[in-house]
This record gives sequence, C-alpha cells and structure tokens, in this order.
Amino acid sequence: MQEHAESFSQLFRGSERAHGLFEIISNRNDGKKQGKAITIKTSGPTISLWEKHLCGDYGLGVIPIDDNNNCHWGCIDVDVYPLDLTELVVKIKKLKLPLVVCRSKSGGAHVFLFVSKSVTAGEMQDKLREIASGLGFGGLEIFPKQREVLAERGDIGSWLNMPYFSGATSTRYGISLDGNALTMEKFLAFAKKRTITPEELYELKVQTIEELEHGPPCLKILLKQGFPEGTRNNGLFNIAVYLKKSCPEKWESQLEEYNRKYLKPPLPAKEVLSLIQQHKKKEYNYKCSDEPIRSYCNSTKCKTCKFGVGNAYNAPVFSSLAKLNTNPPLWFMSVNDKRLELTTEQLQNQTRFQRVCMETLNVMPPKVKEEKWQNLVHHLLENGLEIIEVSKDASIQGQFGELLEAFCNDLAQASTREEMLLGKPWTNEGQTYFRLKDLIEYLQKHRFMDLKVNQIAARLQDLNAEHVFFNMKGRGVNAWSIPAFIYEEPDLPTPDMREDTSF
Repeated sequence: MQEHAESFSQLFRGSERAHGLFEIISNRNDGKKQGKAITIKTSGPTISLWEKHLCGDYGLGVIPIDDNNNCHWGCIDVDVYPLDLTELVVKIKKLKLPLVVCRSKSGGAHVFLFVSKSVTAGEMQDKLREIASGLGFGGLEIFPKQREVLAERGDIGSWLNMPYFSGATSTRYGISLDGNALTMEKFLAFAKKRTITPEELYELKVQTIEELEHGPPCLKILLKQGFPEGTRNNGLFNIAVYLKKSCPEKWESQLEEYNRKYLKPPLPAKEVLSLIQQHKKKEYNYKCSDEPIRSYCNSTKCKTCKFGVGNAYNAPVFSSLAKLNTNPPLWFMSVNDKRLELTTEQLQNQTRFQRVCMETLNVMPPKVKEEKWQNLVHHLLENGLEIIEVSKDASIQGQFGELLEAFCNDLAQASTREEMLLGKPWTNEGQTYFRLKDLIEYLQKHRFMDLKVNQIAARLQDLNAEHVFFNMKGRGVNAWSIPAFIYEEPDLPTPDMREDTSF
C-alpha cells in the first residue's frame, strides 16, 4: 500500500501546508454524500495520510494550488445527476482530449487533467473552462478554484476529494477509454500515460468552427458539434444576435444560410422568418442563462470576444469563500479571480466591502439592495465554504499568550518592585507583576496589535490575572498580577569537548 500511496502523492501534488478531510454522515435525496468537510492546516497530504485514505480510514482531500500559485493538475467537477460516465468517456475520446475520468463519491465525475511540470493556476483554470465548455459542462466548478492565494495571511486554496478511497473496493474509481473501471495500478499507469507537458497544454484546443469570427465560444462549439434536440430555435435566436453584431447589413440572409448549413434538420422557413421579424423590432442580447447556451458557456473568454457578451461594465464575480478559524476569524473571497482578505464586518457591510475592493483590487462593486447582498453572502456560506482550521498558537489568543509569557520571562527582569517603573516585569513568590502600558508597548514592539486595551484586560482576567495597586516612591502605581509562568531549561545534550573532537 505504501508504494501506491507514494505514486498517488506524486500524481496529485499540491499544497504542502494543508489538506482536506471529508467524513461521510449520510446520503441526500439527490444522491450526494452528506458529511463533515474541514480543512486541516497543520500538514499537507503526507504519505501516511494517503495510506489511510487508500485503506478507507481517512477521506483525504488535496489542494491543487500551491503557495506559488502553481499546480500540477486540475479538475472539472461534474456535479450532475444522474450522469452517464460511459457516454462522457466516449465524448472525451471523440474530442481527443487527454483527460482522465474518475467516478466521484456521489456518482458524478471528476475529470482530471495532469501536467508533467507545474503551470500557473490561472493557466490551468482557463484551459479547463475551455474544455468544460466544449464538453457541455460550462459553469461547473473548476479546480483549482483560486487563481491565487494569500499564503502569507494564512489563506489556502479549496481542496478536492481524492479517488480510490478504500482502495480496491472504492466507488471512486478511474474509467478507461473503453468505459471499464480501472484498478489502482491501471489507473496510475493510465494517468501517467495521459499526462501532458505545459507546452501541450497551451496548444490544447477544443474543436470549433472557424466561421464565427470573434463570436461567443459557446456558439462556435455548438455549430461544430450540433445543437441538442429541442434547442434549435433557441440556438438560431442566439446566432441572430451574433449576426446582427458582426454583419448588420446582411444578417437576414446569413441567418437563413446558417440555418441550412448547421441545424440538423433545418428549422422550417416559417420559424426562421418569425425569428427575423422578432429581431427587426428589438435589439436582443444572448440568452446565456438558457439552454443550449448555458451548458456550453465560457463567460470569461466570451467577455474578451469582439462580438461576445460585450465589454460593458459588469458587476464583479464573487466566489470561493474561505474562513480562517481564528478568533476573530479572517475571511478570504475571490473577486474577479483576485483574492481578497476580509474581516467579518467588511463581509457584512457593503460600504466597507467596497472600500476594501477599491484599496486592494482597484474596483468598486455597485451596491445592491440589502436583501440581495445578504442572499449573496448566505449563498457563499451555504455552498462550498472552506473552513480552515489552525493550531492554537496561530489564533490571536494563542499569539497573545505566547507574547505574554515571553514578556514575563524576559531576561530584563526587575530585581525589585520599584524597577517596575522602568518597564520591567517583577516576579515574586510565584506571581509576576507588571504595568499594563509596559505589556502593550511590548506587544506593539512585536507588531501585535490585534487586541484593544479592553480586550487585553479581559484576556488577562481569563488567565486568572488580577488588578493590584502599589505605592512606590511616593506615588500610586496600577499593575497586574498573574501566576508566574514556569520556565524549564531545555534538556540539551552536552557537547563532547575532548581534544580530538572535530569542529
């Protein structure tokens, strides 16, 4: 099992600072597995954790984006139920795409793309969005979810559940090009064979028609692959929108030509004429939210096309919310694919949110009705919120406790009570005494300014500190008393100082 664990660890390289854990609790009515998902920030996906995963003892999740904002793999999360996995594999084979399909824990599909050397997360995202659009899965989740992470602030990326949980008996297995389930050994060999170079990634294209110059990617794909049954009328409607933008003088005749050439079978002349009359009366936009456009949408690329959805001002896209579980917590949100650090108040308050966006991203999202804003935040909290657990010493309370102990045990200790006036802590009979202002100066010197004065006082009380009053040199001095921290000398080995010892 160790050999397999090492191979999986190498194939699914990612963040070395954190990993995900998913514990299944029950099944939902829609087929998805319901459980507890947490992000563990104490370590990356070690070989030991991979062994536990393959044995079925630990539901491991891996974060594809590393601290340099690069990745070795990406994934399209096909969260559609029911899903014909064999049909999906056949389509991938037909399009000659170097993808690897695995059944997900809920019966959907994780469609992986592996590269031999790391590429930027943005490059992987863009390519997978293009591929997802070509497969008819436009708008679905792409991993890596983030193009960048604020690693220095404790931010990490989103993680994905790994295949082959429980090894040979896993329901999360890979699928061959023939539609058969793959053993772990065959999956690893198959994935290795389909791994491509960064250069091959850049050159990878989904087949489209050349005729729709500067047009929406969705229409280029649909005209190449054919419009699904029941969508021809809506498809021709969107073609009319494109033609009016690209060739306003002869769009009517062009629409009739496109109908004959690309719609199988063509729409009756009566329906085409009705569409023409409809578009003569009014200027329409693309029906991006309706089928078949929705499934083949690549909005990011479409916005860059001359005859796409346009370059008019669009409200920023908010996505990928994560919560760093410190006290108080920090929040990380992707805004137009840029990572933003927020306090709880800034996330709640639109005005404060605007200010952070302006200062950090040079954009100012327009205000919406308060109810709409609350619904937006609620949606992000309910759908895919990443909880980043941290060690105790990483919390504000933990940092305060460590600095307080360092302050009390500092080498510059007061030898007498009066020396407290020099800013030194004084320890006597198991109690350490200090002035609050001296502690605050020490905290500020170490760039700790996360707690206000009243919060520091409250924290001291939580640690069994008491307020005391001294009369020193004819004046009253307010101070705090706290049980002395026990300091133990580290047990270090004594070096061998014999003459023949080499240095």
